[in-house]
Amino acid sequence: MESTLGIFAIDREQQLTAALTTFGNSGQLNFFTASSQFNGSIPTHGFDTANLKASAIGEQQQIADFIVPQNSNILSYSGSDRAASSTSLAQQQPKSDAMTAGTDPLTGTRRANELNLSDPGNSLATARNIGVVDNSSVNLSDFVGVGDIDDYYSFTVSSNSNLSLRLDGLSANVGIELIEDKNRNRWAEPDEIIDRISTLVSTSREINFFKLTPGNYYVGVYSYSGYKNYNLDLTATPATGFSSNYGYGLVDANAAVARTFNSPVKFPEVPNVGGNDWARDMVNAPEVWQGGITGNGIVVAVVDSGVDYNHLDLDANIWQNADEIPNNRIDDDRNGYVDDIRGWDFAWNDNNPMDWNGHGTHVAGAIAAERNGFHITGVAPNAKIMPVKVSDSYNWNINNLAEGIRYAANNGANVINLSLSEARLSSKVIEDAVQYANSKGSVVVMSAGNDYSSQPDYPARNADRFGIAVGGIDRNSKMADFSNRAGSKPLDYIVAPGVDVISTTPYNTYNKKTGTSMAAPHVAGVAALVLNANPNLTPAQVKQILTSTANSNGIIA
Repeated sequence: MESTLGIFAIDREQQLTAALTTFGNSGQLNFFTASSQFNGSIPTHGFDTANLKASAIGEQQQIADFIVPQNSNILSYSGSDRAASSTSLAQQQPKSDAMTAGTDPLTGTRRANELNLSDPGNSLATARNIGVVDNSSVNLSDFVGVGDIDDYYSFTVSSNSNLSLRLDGLSANVGIELIEDKNRNRWAEPDEIIDRISTLVSTSREINFFKLTPGNYYVGVYSYSGYKNYNLDLTATPATGFSSNYGYGLVDANAAVARTFNSPVKFPEVPNVGGNDWARDMVNAPEVWQGGITGNGIVVAVVDSGVDYNHLDLDANIWQNADEIPNNRIDDDRNGYVDDIRGWDFAWNDNNPMDWNGHGTHVAGAIAAERNGFHITGVAPNAKIMPVKVSDSYNWNINNLAEGIRYAANNGANVINLSLSEARLSSKVIEDAVQYANSKGSVVVMSAGNDYSSQPDYPARNADRFGIAVGGIDRNSKMADFSNRAGSKPLDYIVAPGVDVISTTPYNTYNKKTGTSMAAPHVAGVAALVLNANPNLTPAQVKQILTSTANSNGIIA
């Protein structure tokens, strides 16, 4: 049974002191703050002295709880919903400052309670110490405003690192700066500010710095006026390995699965299959097949122009909705789609995701064409393909695409392949759908685009936050001229064969196609192999495995 202690605190220091004093007790601490809006007085009706719990004053609301369950080592610190620009300082306390202990062994993401619980200081001398951030990410949420116009965080990198600072969740203009206190006087001199950038209202901005040398650094977040909530993501990755042309390199199924097993030794090499399967040889899939990993039990959604589910090289690997009774005109599984026994057609809003275009079938074959002695074998020849049709052509409807992504995630797709990219797909609707799929546990693989550009198109450009971007190379490991490059900003970008790739096409045919659309399914197939080896991996862990094991040797930019 929980007991509750209510404390009226004048400022944040009192709040935190009260919280830490209560930590270890089996109870709940509710506290409120006062500000100048109370005119310096506390009405007598503001306290319930019998229960020692403050009630709201005027428009002020309860802003935070520290909840300490019985026999728990978890301190949960949460604030109210994000405050609007007109709300008071008392309402705008940190959204989250502590979670369960530990660091993800694969992603390196730090849990917030590994940090000093104290408020970020208003100077370098009082900065909150994050600690060493080598090859890891730290996520922070707080606010700056009247009485707390600056927040400073200190951190250390012990090896050359690429650093990304992302600021979002904003309600007004906020600035961010990266500082190196070279003379160690705990003061930011003009020549010690490595980079500085300000944001516009409701925008996200980033500082990206390549090859940051070992040392101690500071991040400052500051307000121009008023109160602003913010989210700060600090990510450090090894400076070696990322190329603005080919990202982290060629996806390597053998190395990735070995990493999944935490094995320092890869599967023994086998002779190349050759012929039509040269692309599968390039990603070292045959070695993994020989080791018994073929994608069994993994569902890969092909969100595309549909799939020829009758193709003799695919028919045995088409996903079946076990919770749906065929052709009874009833939505048996209550997922909102009647008789969706093998996926859905969002272009025509029916249960027949047949491909008349050929693009989606080609993608599906590269992922999971059967290992049956026919023309080709997919990267994950025992994975299941979930056909999700969103267009009959290359003119993707944004709403259909978003619905297709969500359908795939809601119906159990472990991997979602998006072999599509356009500038107009920067839509928030698509971004939210990809983020939703990621939150549901789906690994989203996205083609980088074929615009001869120095950076990926959308939605692949969002691979710094979720999903994997894929560029194309030819059989000689040369970057395809048309393939959009990785860009100057570090993101999860790798490459795979995308030139003259032979795969399945409708009516039991096979054809060559070229584009990053053909490269992405090779990565989706490798993701399926990794999940076959360990189905419990999160999308972030799969991304970390694929990027950290990619091979940059011999790639011609």
